[in-house]
Amino acid sequence: MEAIEFGTDGIRGRVGTWPMDPIGAMQIGQGVGAYLRHKTESPRVLIGRDTRLSGDALMAALASGLMSQGVTVVDVGVITTAGVAYLTGRYGMEAGIVISASHNPWTENGIKLIGPAGLKLSDDEEEIIEGRIAQAIRGELESSPFGRLEQHPEWQEAYIQHLIEPFDSLAFAGLRVALDCSNGAASHIAPACFARLGCRTIVMHAAPDGVNINQGCGSEVVRAGQSDLPHVARAASVQLAVAFDGDADRAILVDEAGNLIDGDHILYIIGTYLKGKGALRGNAVVTTQMANSGLDRALARHGINTVRTRVGDRYVMQEMLEKGYILGGEQSGHIVIYDETHTTGDGIYTALFLASVLVENGPTTLQELAAPVTKLPQVIASARVESKPPLDTLESFLRERDTVLRELGDEATVNVRYSGTEPLVRVMVEGTTAQSLEDVARQAVRLCRAVQKAVGGGDEDIDIKDCTTGASLDLPTTGI
Repeated sequence: MEAIEFGTDGIRGRVGTWPMDPIGAMQIGQGVGAYLRHKTESPRVLIGRDTRLSGDALMAALASGLMSQGVTVVDVGVITTAGVAYLTGRYGMEAGIVISASHNPWTENGIKLIGPAGLKLSDDEEEIIEGRIAQAIRGELESSPFGRLEQHPEWQEAYIQHLIEPFDSLAFAGLRVALDCSNGAASHIAPACFARLGCRTIVMHAAPDGVNINQGCGSEVVRAGQSDLPHVARAASVQLAVAFDGDADRAILVDEAGNLIDGDHILYIIGTYLKGKGALRGNAVVTTQMANSGLDRALARHGINTVRTRVGDRYVMQEMLEKGYILGGEQSGHIVIYDETHTTGDGIYTALFLASVLVENGPTTLQELAAPVTKLPQVIASARVESKPPLDTLESFLRERDTVLRELGDEATVNVRYSGTEPLVRVMVEGTTAQSLEDVARQAVRLCRAVQKAVGGGDEDIDIKDCTTGASLDLPTTGI
């Protein structure tokens, strides 16, 4: 067996294939348990999961591994990632664990760790745990008295109350809302929150059967321009239409006309709202290199700075914590509105916050609130690769990248990275007002092919998406 390593969002893999099988999950549990037992005498760990069919089996194996190392395991059932983070802190757990593969299909699953303060673990902590897991795989861990298993699904109610409490005094009654729950962890929780606040709610894709999570629904399908949510938003004249992903740490919106409202728009709306309240600490919004420059320009008109980090919510969070910022996120809809009890991306809290902005600024529309963000032509292209050596070691790719940048001009942006969970290279190209969407798409394909030629990869079609609308672009990519 190979070593188990943490990616950008935990340990991921195909269900039934090690380590996303009972043996791998047990070994991960043993490694995490051994790590925690060396930190405290009687550690307690809270586990939650999304609705994937594999969740029960992986939870049982993971819990067995933890308990074999003397850890008490508290199972709270199906709940969002942010719910695990909140309950971990509220009930004084040494760690929280989420079993989920976020926006990926049911055939994938993952295990991600959350620290006692509700924050994701640092790279250094994950490296130590990787060593403990390696010891578990080799059978080198010391034996320990067994821990216990507790079942507390009723703790989900504490999380629901936590979500709605900040908005109890607002006049949500009559607000028309559509919720695409992606047949995932939001399926019960999100409708309960909006209903208790008095909204007139249309609930969609909230009947999980273990295999329909993210299937033709959810945030990524909305971004791809393939969702039924825009039609519902227009037909039912809703004021807020929201799509979550499988573990509900993301929220993508659709306005009343069916237009995409992504993470860039959300950061602008919330950032300017907080600025107007005098509550935007540091006068800055944190986002990643993938954000559209239209966000920077729109925020700058309000005197708000944009701080950019590497791609990944963990890097956004690190910057926020180090500099004391309270708002950050990604174009994907992973938004953090930080305080001591909101410590990670929470799609449901983001949606409720936006609803409160609509209510406080009424009469207004989501389209009007997002309109100042004028997007530049931007695409993201994804291509399969056979290996992932460091990109800065690929001389032929670097030459091609320099050529593309010269052709696009100084104001253009190029970001190339490997996917943290799939055998893919992702290329984001943002042009200027002088280029068309097709122009920047062709340059993105050129860079994908340059990486594939250097590391291996097929000549099949490359997936290209318009970052502004979420729609796939029908552009021939073979032979390029």
